[in-house]
Amino acid sequence: MLEKLGTIAELTNTEKLNLTCLWCGKNTSENIAREHIFSEAIGGKKKLPAGSVCKKCNSKLGFLDEALKRGHPAMLDAFQADKNIKGKIRNKKDKIRKEKERSNISGKYEAYTTKITRDGGNIRFTDANFVVTTELFVRSLHKCVANVLCYEYGSDSVRKKYPQLLDFVKKGGDVHPWSYAVSYAKLFHRLLISEPVVNRWSIKNTNKAHEVISFIHTSGIWIIGSSPSLLNLNLIEKISDSILKAHKKVPKTKKPITDWFGFEWNKETRNYIGELQFLWAFKEIKGKPKDDSLYLLTKCKICGQTNPTGICLPRDIIYRGNRNKRTLYPRNTWNHYTKNELAKLGLRIEKWDKESLRKRMHQGIDIPIENDVRKMKLINCKYRCINCGNSTKYSASDCFI
Repeated sequence: MLEKLGTIAELTNTEKLNLTCLWCGKNTSENIAREHIFSEAIGGKKKLPAGSVCKKCNSKLGFLDEALKRGHPAMLDAFQADKNIKGKIRNKKDKIRKEKERSNISGKYEAYTTKITRDGGNIRFTDANFVVTTELFVRSLHKCVANVLCYEYGSDSVRKKYPQLLDFVKKGGDVHPWSYAVSYAKLFHRLLISEPVVNRWSIKNTNKAHEVISFIHTSGIWIIGSSPSLLNLNLIEKISDSILKAHKKVPKTKKPITDWFGFEWNKETRNYIGELQFLWAFKEIKGKPKDDSLYLLTKCKICGQTNPTGICLPRDIIYRGNRNKRTLYPRNTWNHYTKNELAKLGLRIEKWDKESLRKRMHQGIDIPIENDVRKMKLINCKYRCINCGNSTKYSASDCFI
């Protein structure tokens, strides 16, 4: 059951002094900091009540605020597009750096290499992956959720009700249960919302009430759960419908919200959810290759996960045929070349270093075109995604190895 709770403007908090830190649980009466609900790095201005977070934790978790801005191309783009997003200006050098970022900005954290350059009306994205599941970025989103809940209920209540959420934000860990959904802002038709507009929903799961938070921002509309494994396809669709009803006409513009959000990336490989075209971002589950056979694989159209179909193909049979006419499949973590197969291809791998050999073994596999698995007699078969649980039909044309 999904129940709409309200927006951040309707929250009941009355700025009463909290005396317990949300993150460490220690008394803050002598150690009061004013934490932003959404970081200044993405344009946030509203703050938690005094005493909700101690100075030490506020400083210790500050790196997640920067990860929120620099860990995703949509956030980097929003910084350039929306001049109201300034971030905290620490000194003259910092001010000069941020002014330069208006035309040339780069991603950061966990080898994230997106670059966005602007020259007048020209926008160029380099290495922009819009399905970001790096730990730091996902933790930064969930920190915003914890802050919204703290603003509404107080730090003591959130510490009691959502220990898993707080633990993930503080320590990190397995990202997979902490997925999120996003409806991207349209790049050339921009609605500027630097201060996020928050909506909250209550959902009953395993006889307990949990909250789902969404916020509308210059970068897009984001949906994040307060508990692990909370989001699913139907829930995201319902929230999409609810947002459409709540924001049928965007203030000032009087245009439908769908005019501003729902920009599609990777349309050829992903199905988008709801009328607002949410993309559901999951950390992909990696496979363990077999030495005696190859997995027949297909991709989930909802979360992008590479899935085994349940069919395995003998290596010695799949490689038979005319090697002069070959078909190449995409690289994945489920299938790789063996050393014997590379040797049969005439490669003198005994002289290679370990890293070169590893890269060659794990590149996309090619086989004789006569054995192309996309020509197999498979029609309207079914599988359940190992990542998001969505049940989908597939045919041979959807398969690869």
